[in-house]
Amino acid sequence: MPRINPTPVVRLLVVVAFAALCLSSSWFDIRAKGTFTEGIEREPTLWANYTIDGQEEVIQLEISNSTPLIVYWSERETITDSGSSNSSESPSGDDTQAEAKQDDGYLNLGRARNIVKTLVILCCLLELLCVVRPMKITRGLAIGFWIAGFFALTILVPVSLLSDSFGGGGQEGSEAQPGDGFDTGEESGAVQFAHSTFESNLNVQLTAIVWSFDSSGYDLGLIEEQHRDSVRQSPPDEGEPGEDSFIRFAGDIRIVISDGVWIWLAIPFFWISITMLATMSTRLLAAASTSLPSSVDARDDS
Repeated sequence: MPRINPTPVVRLLVVVAFAALCLSSSWFDIRAKGTFTEGIEREPTLWANYTIDGQEEVIQLEISNSTPLIVYWSERETITDSGSSNSSESPSGDDTQAEAKQDDGYLNLGRARNIVKTLVILCCLLELLCVVRPMKITRGLAIGFWIAGFFALTILVPVSLLSDSFGGGGQEGSEAQPGDGFDTGEESGAVQFAHSTFESNLNVQLTAIVWSFDSSGYDLGLIEEQHRDSVRQSPPDEGEPGEDSFIRFAGDIRIVISDGVWIWLAIPFFWISITMLATMSTRLLAAASTSLPSSVDARDDS
């Protein structure tokens, strides 16, 4: 019966355990905060916690000082244009386009998850192959699939999330515009703000990606209809109609690496530790085996 080297077996058990923990743990925590810094009393703040794992997304929403914000939403009027009725009469066209986007090679979060799971399973199978038939090529392939899995976790999953959120994700027929950042969510087809500005900054840190933004503009839904055209042409001066419709909304979105990614990242460190321990054990056993006969000979001579 062929003797099985215990080192590949230990590596296999470690990889399988860590792979299971990786797939069952959260991958990213997304923390978003946005504050109405101007235009609404008491600066209402929107908080969102968005957790992504191998199966689902969990969203938690909270609004601080929500009463002024609710009053603002109830008082503003949604701006419509003449073309909005035509667009609402043909929703099937948008649905057809959405289905076409879902059927093409578009990278969404579901496909990114499947890629990660496939690479994790392949890495475990290659570790099993290293136990059955240990070869350098199988060890190299196992390391290669671990690298591919790490790339999929840290690059493909965040990119697919951003594509779903800001690129429509194949689910929406139209994309949000920066100038319409204060829209109440009703698909009116008209610009809701005049002289809107949108500034953003992306900061990549060691364990997180931080995207900060600052958006402002004159909310046409708060201005009487007879004054909207003048506000569209030029920003109102102090004392003119529409001056109090200026709204500013600023905040940041922070994408933080969570437990699942750290668990997958820890696998190579255990590979190295197991290999070092196996090498040290082999050397100690070899040293002990060589010193044992010499001690026996010394006793015989005595």
